[in-house]
Amino acid sequence: MGPERQMLAALVATKHYFEKQTKSQIADELELSRFQVARLLDAAHAEGIVRITVELPSGVDAELSDRLRRRFGLTRALAVVTADDPATRRRQLGKVAADLLGDVVTEDDCLGVAWGRTLGSIPAALTRLATCPVVQLTGVAGSVSENTVELVRQMSAVNGGPATPIYAPFVVADTATARGLRSQSGIARALELHRTVTRAVVGVGSWDPPDSKMHDSLPVEERRALLAKGVQAEVCGTLLNARGGVVGGLEDRCIAIPAELLRQVPEVIAVGGGATKIRAMLAAIRSGLIHGLVTDATAAEELLSLE
Repeated sequence: MGPERQMLAALVATKHYFEKQTKSQIADELELSRFQVARLLDAAHAEGIVRITVELPSGVDAELSDRLRRRFGLTRALAVVTADDPATRRRQLGKVAADLLGDVVTEDDCLGVAWGRTLGSIPAALTRLATCPVVQLTGVAGSVSENTVELVRQMSAVNGGPATPIYAPFVVADTATARGLRSQSGIARALELHRTVTRAVVGVGSWDPPDSKMHDSLPVEERRALLAKGVQAEVCGTLLNARGGVVGGLEDRCIAIPAELLRQVPEVIAVGGGATKIRAMLAAIRSGLIHGLVTDATAAEELLSLE
């Protein structure tokens, strides 16, 4: 292609891709046929005048993500190529989850936030979030530096929306204590707001193998009894078996959104990864409690092989 034709191809490409003109508009303006415009655009690609690059966010495997979404009927799925180191993996998943929340949360939402070590990596990566209420979905698990109160506070600091924390333990010793806590004004207000949550981000705890703060917080004998009932995973305090069925036993002692309300949330996005979480994530998907998933690529491949 000679320099004059290269110049013309570049001009046509600029008008089409940058100025968003149709081929017919370009043809009329440059006194060319529509066929000539199409040939010039093809030549611009062939000669390297036009180069198209698809940039995927933070190492997301697009093909694997789509397979995961379609296989499990999820509203969205992101399979992220991550490091093997657990701490680095959590930061990488937290970054992708933060970007996702920045994209999907609107000012009309009420955002519910649960607890999880990977969720704890979201605030540091969160640079934009629509101004909306942020409400805590579960009581406090873990230390002050890693609990949901801190998550809610940090996320509301980014979006400037009202924050509603729950200053109570995740699991208490008996139902009477739980009833008393639920009746306290601040906690009661948060629990009532759970009815208005339109989008939620949650973790998935694994019971077999054990990788759950709830599991670790219980006495050994109680853990054994629940494992004997088939508990595989938990989402916001709701215990699940491998088929995704709800296993009773702790719901009256949990300060958390109940399963029946979590099911009413239009979109619940789970975030987590690693080998210990794979069967737990599968149970959560089967339960219907979650609609979206952000996980690492290795876990995504394992999930697809299990189903």
